[in-house]
Amino acid sequence: MKEFLVYIFKITIITFIVMYVCDKIYSYTFQNGTPRNKIQKILQLKNQHYDYAFLGSSRTENHIDCNLVEKLTGKSCINLGISGGSLGDMLVLMTIAESKGVTFDAVFLQVDYSYNGSGISNNFRASLVPYVNDKVVKQQLIKNGENVLYSYIPFYRYLKYDKVVGFREFFSVFFNKKPKIDLNVGFAPKIGHGLAVSGKLPDKFKAINDELTALFTLMEKRNTKIICFTAPYCKNIENRAFLRILKSRIPDLKDYVSIFDNNPEFFFNCGHLNITGARAFSKIIIEDLIQPTKINL
Repeated sequence: MKEFLVYIFKITIITFIVMYVCDKIYSYTFQNGTPRNKIQKILQLKNQHYDYAFLGSSRTENHIDCNLVEKLTGKSCINLGISGGSLGDMLVLMTIAESKGVTFDAVFLQVDYSYNGSGISNNFRASLVPYVNDKVVKQQLIKNGENVLYSYIPFYRYLKYDKVVGFREFFSVFFNKKPKIDLNVGFAPKIGHGLAVSGKLPDKFKAINDELTALFTLMEKRNTKIICFTAPYCKNIENRAFLRILKSRIPDLKDYVSIFDNNPEFFFNCGHLNITGARAFSKIIIEDLIQPTKINL
């Protein structure tokens, strides 16, 4: 019996040591390796300035060509839209950017069905856990309901969120595998054409979104202009007209929902533009929101 207990003790100690070493290797790699997503990109920046940033979900990531913005305006631009991203994600991302000294003259925020959401998305949450020892990241995780006690258990966080920050992603970062998009601009174009509809827009919008309010407060604190806009949908989606109610929640909302009703060839699916549509939309954003206003803060 004594030999068995000694054996179990040795296995436990060895397992703990292996987990501790793996935790250190994973954490160092994620924190110092080549960024593979926009969260890692912002976390590795220090005292960087951009003239323009675009925030939102895939309906920003796939729609705003920052290369084109830079070419036509002569200003720096980064697309920080994240597929599946929420307003809570954008608030956390901008809070982290502030802590790293990353500044913007103007931020353009895509808002539509996301107005009804709250909290941070699951993938965004998982992408933050390698950086839980960063004070601001830890605060934001706790604020969004994450029990960060796992930070005291070596490697547990990587096991818990294996799908996002497990061995496959670690391997890609460790060997400097480039992401699918250029994170310096953040534009992820869609290739193809279609009008497929997935889901529908909400029947109503809540009275107030606290995270959007907090974003406005944060941008005001940073002397950063913030402009909200809705991206195009095709005519086939249900309740599209209901988005007009958002204007009662966000009086200065710029509405582009129906701008391509006569250009079905611009859509990859009903909620996303293809690369041709994205570039056409980017030009409209430049003409309407950037060049006429001559943003100089």
